[in-house]
Amino acid sequence: MPLSDLVVIVTALLVGGFLLFYRPLAQSSAWRATITPLASIMGSGFLVCAPLLYANVGNYAVCAMGGLLVLAYGVGAVIRFNIRYGEPVLAQHCSAGKGATDQHPQHMGHCHGAQRCGPAGAAGLLEKVSHIVLAGAYCISVSYYLQLLAGFGLKYFSLESGWYGKGLVTLILVGVGAVGTVRGLKGIERVERVVVGINLAMIAALVAGLIHYNATAALIDGTWQLHALASSGDAGHVVRMVMGMLIVVQGFETSRFLGAEHSAEERIRTMRTAQLVSTAIYVAFVGLMALVIGRTGLDNSAGITAIVNYSGVVAPILPLLLTLTAVGSQFSAATADDAGCSGLLEAILKGLIPVKFNYLVVSVAAIVITWLTDVYQIISYASRAFALFYVLQCAVAVLILRRVAPSYSFWSRVILFGFLGLSCLGVTIFGIPAE
Repeated sequence: MPLSDLVVIVTALLVGGFLLFYRPLAQSSAWRATITPLASIMGSGFLVCAPLLYANVGNYAVCAMGGLLVLAYGVGAVIRFNIRYGEPVLAQHCSAGKGATDQHPQHMGHCHGAQRCGPAGAAGLLEKVSHIVLAGAYCISVSYYLQLLAGFGLKYFSLESGWYGKGLVTLILVGVGAVGTVRGLKGIERVERVVVGINLAMIAALVAGLIHYNATAALIDGTWQLHALASSGDAGHVVRMVMGMLIVVQGFETSRFLGAEHSAEERIRTMRTAQLVSTAIYVAFVGLMALVIGRTGLDNSAGITAIVNYSGVVAPILPLLLTLTAVGSQFSAATADDAGCSGLLEAILKGLIPVKFNYLVVSVAAIVITWLTDVYQIISYASRAFALFYVLQCAVAVLILRRVAPSYSFWSRVILFGFLGLSCLGVTIFGIPAE
């Protein structure tokens, strides 16, 4: 067995065993509050970010990734502000909700979070509008995750995604919609937890394999060098494409909807931890991929699944492991967002349609989106939709500031939140698909 395979397998087993079987970790409330946003942030980004960034930005890929992460951390600070100061204001005079009808954690959390928004003036109105926008963003992200699943799954059988992929996504969405309508998605929760642990273990194994690959080139072979990789167009066009990739660092906002199980301070602390950990992983991963992509050249023919080809250079066993992990992780991410969207719809619609049909609404919307887009377009659309949600959250934070901020910090925070909101608005308006 090649040493590179051994490094990958041992890392995957150690990290996976710790995450899945270490009882104190599984019983830790802080860990559960951390793993939800961390898994959401890392769920699909590590599959697509490096090939897309190097294809469009060249050797500035790490800088582009850093820019996305800085923007995400700034917006995360806004969400944390709204958790600490906005939620108590927004919850004033709100009517008690009936409680979620599905016991899936994401369904319950999003339904609970959306119900705790009373008549708090303009801030309350914007918060409610943001829930509608987030529900739409989730419909897009469900299609995005399943299009990735189809792409990676069909690649293993040497099939083009195209019509086969759209058909597979449609079948999955019909199945999920039917199960959600009849029984809810609570039964899938345990599978999701296992898949999340395996996904994080696979990410650790991939990074470990990359460290071994780079260390071997630098310390043993003496052949490590940064190859010339040019950007794909003028600066303005490249910036717009990077904007369209915001989805790869999205997911931290899920902490906003964990209030049914975790305190505000715990959500704030663990959300910050999740963002910092994901930032370190992403920067290391994209940086370490430079040697691999530089040596092999940009593989534009591989499309969205290019990481599978690149990983084979790092360790022969990685393509199979990555494919299996991609299929499982994207299904898990899709069902989690499906449940979250259904929870939001339950709170938003307030019985306008039978609650059990919310999952069908999500499935139908995601099916339509799937047939109207390709995987590159869906990345951009998902990024722009979540960016619009962030714009509204920044606006809510500015309005809440008037009630809670001391005079000496009011204007500095207004400027910061306003800048972040305008940046996200720029993503919503100008973001375009990567090529």
